[in-house]
Amino acid sequence: PVLAPVAAPPPAAAEAPAAANVPVTAPPAAEQPAGAPVGRINAPSQQAARTARPPDAGARPAQRRPQVVVEEVEDDDDEPSPRGKSASKGKGSKMLSLVLLILIPLFAGGYGFYSAQAKKRGRELKKNLDAATEQLKHDSFDSYKKACAAADLALEVDQDSTAAHGYLAYAYAIRWGEHGGGDDARRQAEEHLAAAQKGKELSSHLIAAQALIKTYSGDGKGALASLETQVKALNDQNKASSLLYLTLGLIQMNAGDLERARDSLERAQALAPDDPRVYAGLGAVYRRLGQDNTAWKNYDFALRYEKDHPESLLGRSLLMLEQDAPNYAVASRDIKKLLEAEPPPSPRQLAAAQLARSLLIARVALAMPTLKPDQQQLLTEATGVPADPAKAKQEVTKAEETGFALDKQNPELNLIKGRRLLAEGNFDAAAEEIRKAIRVDGSRAQFHVELAKALMGKPGGEKEASEALVTALKTMGDSPKLVVMLGNAYRRQNKLDDALAQYQRAVKDPKAKNPEARLAMGAIYRERSEWDKAKEQLEKASQEFFGQPDRVATALTELGRVYQGKGDAAKADESYQRALSSDENYSPVYYFYASLLSKDPKQSGKVKTLAAEYVRREPKGEYLADAQRLAGN
Repeated sequence: PVLAPVAAPPPAAAEAPAAANVPVTAPPAAEQPAGAPVGRINAPSQQAARTARPPDAGARPAQRRPQVVVEEVEDDDDEPSPRGKSASKGKGSKMLSLVLLILIPLFAGGYGFYSAQAKKRGRELKKNLDAATEQLKHDSFDSYKKACAAADLALEVDQDSTAAHGYLAYAYAIRWGEHGGGDDARRQAEEHLAAAQKGKELSSHLIAAQALIKTYSGDGKGALASLETQVKALNDQNKASSLLYLTLGLIQMNAGDLERARDSLERAQALAPDDPRVYAGLGAVYRRLGQDNTAWKNYDFALRYEKDHPESLLGRSLLMLEQDAPNYAVASRDIKKLLEAEPPPSPRQLAAAQLARSLLIARVALAMPTLKPDQQQLLTEATGVPADPAKAKQEVTKAEETGFALDKQNPELNLIKGRRLLAEGNFDAAAEEIRKAIRVDGSRAQFHVELAKALMGKPGGEKEASEALVTALKTMGDSPKLVVMLGNAYRRQNKLDDALAQYQRAVKDPKAKNPEARLAMGAIYRERSEWDKAKEQLEKASQEFFGQPDRVATALTELGRVYQGKGDAAKADESYQRALSSDENYSPVYYFYASLLSKDPKQSGKVKTLAAEYVRREPKGEYLADAQRLAGN
């Protein structure tokens, strides 16, 4: 409470001893002078200001007015006084205003600081994730290490980042499975995969990592089934991912489903037309399909988008060394780039390059005796391979020892060594080396295919090849490539019914494309003069070989032979012309077209031209003798 002001006494007033401590209260409203304002007095100062004299004050003796004192009155807890309420409210309002005046600037400053820090952390996280993404695109051993370092920095900003954990799981999976990173890389891949799966974000790298880890752990079949389901679900949501199609294609290729692998990789290429890893995958799948020109083009595309891309240099050099007449200088140049690259490729890639070098030396050594001395000198200068067979053999041994020392667990090295032994005609040793590869990783359909090739390369090896393929199919399930190979093995043994059963098994899925099986079936039906069945299979094969001109030419040539066997010369002529239009480099069509036209004396000139072309292209061909007769030689 506030004390009211005390009125000053008049000069002549007498003392009033009894009035000093009497509280003054407001007079009744009836006693107020006329015209005086009527109102509630709710403060001590108002009481003092509005206290009036009685009407007869002028008749009384003059005396000093009593000193007005307002006592402090304690508030009753149960019934607070109006004065206490008003004062408390005033003090509370002032206090609240004061607190707000202090807190609002503090809150605003704190929020601004927090917001600035959050934005800074967001920028830092994005910067590191972008850096990891960029490094993953380069697809090299060094770039995967840099991607891991950038993703680790992202985790320092946000330890729960699903994207960062997904990148790390993917990069470490590749470092483990493709670059020979060992148990540490595998552990890191699995740990980051588990951490990424705790989040709820959708990450294509996470899904790809999961599939790759399953594949490299030996569960390629499970990985394939799971990934196919996820890719389909994302497609249904219009969220197609080039990374997932790439991963799907690589797993399908390892399982031997080359047609589907090609389709998946081509879809990945359409979504990411500048990804070198996609082009390297396409190069590998076309190489296994036997489409060497298309494989080479894809390796070239990979090298265009990523200079000296290691996997493409290695794939291209091995592809060149598989040719009947390789350009040894080109193969040697690619291998040298790999061996001398800075920063170096992974130990696994270097080891494979050493084995590729041993294959190069062996092929050059085999070619040397057929060359003149000056040609031998030129070849030695172009490749660095000595003309002396003994020295060449020493270099082969040295290169293989270096390769296996770099990477003892890579079955690809055994496969390349097996090819080297196969080129030298050592079929048994080649088969044993490929069996070593299968013992390391029996889930790779390509290894079984290579084993069957080695076994069928030697006289009487078809039976052993078919047994090996049956064992592989029991282990792996129906791999389309293996089933076709088994059919071929039975066909080589003249077990045509067994062969047909395998080819039909290969095409039992109506959605699956397997033109190789249809081509083989068409040929068997043609040999049996079952013209309608042959025609049906060969027409389907020519359609399913779309994009593979040499295989289209093969199917159309077989179709022409069917029409020729039926006696329909017009249709046969049309089919042979279509075959030539598809691929003029397919040699057999020249012979069969010449044999068809040889029945018409008016076509003798064209017959000689076609037959001569076959002789020129196939100096050791299956139909050489008859072609020479038709050419008039």
